[in-house]
Amino acid sequence: MSDHVIELDDNVLAGIAALICGDDVSPYYRRGFEIEKFFKAAGWPDAGELDGYRKDWTLEQLQKHQHDSERMERVLLRLADPREYIGEDEARTEVVRQLNELLAVEGYQVDYLRGRPRLVEHEPSMTRPSKTTPLELTASIADIVHDAEFGRQLQSRLDEAYLCWTEGAPTAAIIMLGSVLEGVLYDVAKNKHEGQGTDRLEKLIDLAEERGWIAKDVTEYAHVLRGHRNLVHPKKQWANSYSPEHDTVHIAWQVVVAALNDLAAATGDQARTTA
Repeated sequence: MSDHVIELDDNVLAGIAALICGDDVSPYYRRGFEIEKFFKAAGWPDAGELDGYRKDWTLEQLQKHQHDSERMERVLLRLADPREYIGEDEARTEVVRQLNELLAVEGYQVDYLRGRPRLVEHEPSMTRPSKTTPLELTASIADIVHDAEFGRQLQSRLDEAYLCWTEGAPTAAIIMLGSVLEGVLYDVAKNKHEGQGTDRLEKLIDLAEERGWIAKDVTEYAHVLRGHRNLVHPKKQWANSYSPEHDTVHIAWQVVVAALNDLAAATGDQARTTA
């Protein structure tokens, strides 16, 4: 069942119907049979065959089930699902941007976690979201970390960080994200027999840059995250008179996910070299 109670206005539904169908100036066009296929892939097997104009029929399907939160969430997530746009990632990015503009007035946004779309709640806004869609994590932490149990713990922390972020707890999210980065870098350094077993995040970031495990621009922002992670000490937060906001967490998320993607690639390259 859906975790969200989704009630979308008819005007928002009309915009979503237009995104599903597309036209000559839309980022993605679906023919009649492709619209039928879309609804089936979204878990609406009883949508039936398209009868009449594409947009009219699509809007009718949405209005018929607009009070069914589970169905509505499925169709929203399918509209943002990368599997709908194989080889058309630019089109998907634009569809998701327009979808989030529509959803902003209802208090929702589609984000990505580990390559799959999620629906998250925000304060309703009369303007389009100012932030970009979060960077997608293309690898599992389990593919990077040597110890399976440690990997599960770190993945749990990443999931908790995401939950804190979407539920309006940015300070907690920042602290958790910093701990994930520290844990993954520590494991990588330990298993590469480098860093003399240090668990200090500052040294681990410098080591990762020196060895080319993560990109230079990522390491620069990682040091900013390290500073924010120190908010775990109440005295430091009080002395600096600073509290992170939603956009701060967005940047931190981008940094951690980019670092994890880089580390996964570096780990995979090493495995292929030694094979």
